Amino acid sequence: MSVQKLLLVLTILTSTSIFAFCWGFVIIVWRQQYVILPDSVTDLIPRYPTILTLVSSVISTILSVITTALLSFAVKKAINHYIARPVSLVKLQAAMALTQPEPFLRWDHYKLSFFTLIFVGLVTLLNSSWTTLLLPTLLLWPVPISGTDLDLGSSAFDAKLRSDLNTTGYYQNGWDLLGIMASMSGTSATRSAVAGGNESVFSFNGASYIISSGGILPAVEDYAGTTLHPGDIGLAYYGGKVAVNTSVAKDRGLVRNYTLTQQGFSANISCSGLDPNDSEFSLSIRNITSPGFVSNIATWEWIASCPLGAGAGYWSTEVFLESDIYDGLLGIVVCPGEASYADFTATSFDIFLQGIGQYNFLNATVCNVAPYVASFNVTYDQSMISVSQHQHDPVQLLQNNSATVIAFISEVVYQLAISSQTTYKSSLGELLRLSTIDPTTSMIDILENYFRGIVEFSATFLRSAYSAEGASTSSTMQDLYSNPEAFTPLTGTMFIATYGWYSGLTYIYILCIFTVIWAVTVSAAVYGLIQECIHPPTCPTFDASNPVHLMVASSAGGLETLPGFKDNGALENERARVRLLNDRNGGKPSARPTSGLRIPRFEVVP
Repeated sequence: MSVQKLLLVLTILTSTSIFAFCWGFVIIVWRQQYVILPDSVTDLIPRYPTILTLVSSVISTILSVITTALLSFAVKKAINHYIARPVSLVKLQAAMALTQPEPFLRWDHYKLSFFTLIFVGLVTLLNSSWTTLLLPTLLLWPVPISGTDLDLGSSAFDAKLRSDLNTTGYYQNGWDLLGIMASMSGTSATRSAVAGGNESVFSFNGASYIISSGGILPAVEDYAGTTLHPGDIGLAYYGGKVAVNTSVAKDRGLVRNYTLTQQGFSANISCSGLDPNDSEFSLSIRNITSPGFVSNIATWEWIASCPLGAGAGYWSTEVFLESDIYDGLLGIVVCPGEASYADFTATSFDIFLQGIGQYNFLNATVCNVAPYVASFNVTYDQSMISVSQHQHDPVQLLQNNSATVIAFISEVVYQLAISSQTTYKSSLGELLRLSTIDPTTSMIDILENYFRGIVEFSATFLRSAYSAEGASTSSTMQDLYSNPEAFTPLTGTMFIATYGWYSGLTYIYILCIFTVIWAVTVSAAVYGLIQECIHPPTCPTFDASNPVHLMVASSAGGLETLPGFKDNGALENERARVRLLNDRNGGKPSARPTSGLRIPRFEVVP
C-alpha cells in the first residue's frame, strides 16, 4: 500500500474514532441525563477555577487542530483528483479555498460563496464546539429520594399510643419537654412581630423549622438534628438522635438542598367569640379568696361545657382587680377534658379562653380544633426546614380510629393551660397583649396560629419519640414496626449543585457540526482512496493548495489560449474550463521531464 493510501485510511479511522468518542459521550449523557464529576474533582474546581478552563481549552484545541488537519488533508486529496476532470477556473478557485479553509466570497457566484461560507463556518466552530462538549458546567443535579415515615393517622399507631398511655411508666421527662417546647412552638407559629413574624424560627432537637414544624420529622440525615444518643424512646423520650428512613445518594457535590413530600400533621382551627346565649357552649368562672403569706391568693375554678362533653381548669393567682393593668389571668380550658384515653372517642376538641385583669381585652372565646394529616411540601435548604401545604390539597381529618392521638394533643394543651399561667402573668396573655400594639394583626388569627403550632409540634414530638434511634429494634416497639400499616411512603428530590454535563439542546447543535465535519472528512477521504486505487499516480503528487505546484503546472504549458487581463479578460478566464493532465487521463507533458518524472500540467477544455 502506497503512503498516500495509508494516510487516507488513517484519516478515515482517526476521524471516525474521534467523532465516535464524541457521539458515544453524548449518547451516554442523553441516556443518563446527567454525567457528574466525582466529588474529589468537584471540590478542586472552586479552589482552582482557572485550571478547569485551561485544561478543557487545551484538550479542545488539540482535538480541534487534529480534526481540522484531517479534514484539510482529505479535502485536499479529493480536490487533487477532482480537478483531473474539466472544471471552471472559478470552481477551482473555490475548491482551493476549501483547503485553507477560507471563504470564497463573490456575489456573482453566490452558490459557491454560500457553500464555502457554510463549510468554513463549521470548521471555525469546531474549537468552540469541542470546548462546549468537554467543559463541565455548574448544574443542579436532581436525585430522587424515597423512604417511609410514621403514619400518625393510622390505626396501628393509635393502638400503640393507647397501649403506652395506659401502661404504667415514668413519662414525666417527655411531658416536661412538651411543657417547655409547646409554648415556644405556638409563639413561633403566630407569625406576630414579637415572635419574629414570617422570619421566626422554631428549633427542636437540633433541627430548625421556619415558623412551625408542620408535624413532620426530618427525613434527611443532614437536617435530622442532634446526634446524641436518646435517653429513652416512646413517651419517655426527651430528645436525642432520630432515625432517618430515606435513601440518599452518596455524592455530596458543592451544595445540597432537598424538596420532599411528607405526611404532615396540622389542624383546622376556628376561633370565635362565645355567645352567652348559646346553649351548647358555656363557660362559668368562680374564684375563692384566701389569705396568703404576703398577699391574698385567689383560687380559680373554670367549668366549660361543649357538645363533646365538659372540661375544667384550676389556677391560683394573686388577688387583682378587674381593671388591673399589671397582673391578670388568661384561663384556658380544654373540652372535653379529664377523660381517660380509653374512653376518649372525639374527633375534635374545643378550647375556651378568657382574659381577666390586664388581659381583659380578650373576651370569652372558643376555638374548635380538628386535627388532620395531609401531604406537605418540605424544603431542606441552608440548615433550615420549611414546611408548607397547598391550600387545595385534600386533607384527611382524624377519625375515631385516631382518637388517642387527638386525646394526646388535647392533653398537651391542657398541660400548657396549667404551666403557662403564673400567679401574676400568662405567657399567652403577654403575647396577645404585645400583639395588640400592631394594628395589622388579628387576635383571632394569633390564637388560631398559636394552637396550630402546638398541634404540629405535638405531632413532631410523637414522630420523634417513636422514631428515635434504637426504636426499630426495641422489643417494646416490635408491634408497631412489624406492622406495615403504621408507615406511609415519602418521596422527593435532592438537588446537588455540582459540575458535570446535562442532556440539553446544546448537544444537538454540537452533534450537527461534528457529524457534518466527519461526513465531509470521510467522504473526501473515501473518494480520494478510490481514485488512488483506480488511478495510481506515477508522477509527483500534485497539491492544488500549494502555490508552487500551481505555478509549475501552469508553466508546463497548455494555458496559452487564455485571454490576458486586458479587456475584462479576468472574467473570461473564470468561465474557462480546465483540467489537470497526468497519467490518469493520458496527458503528455509539454516540457521535458526531469529525472524521468512526468510533470502535471493544465489544459484548457473547449
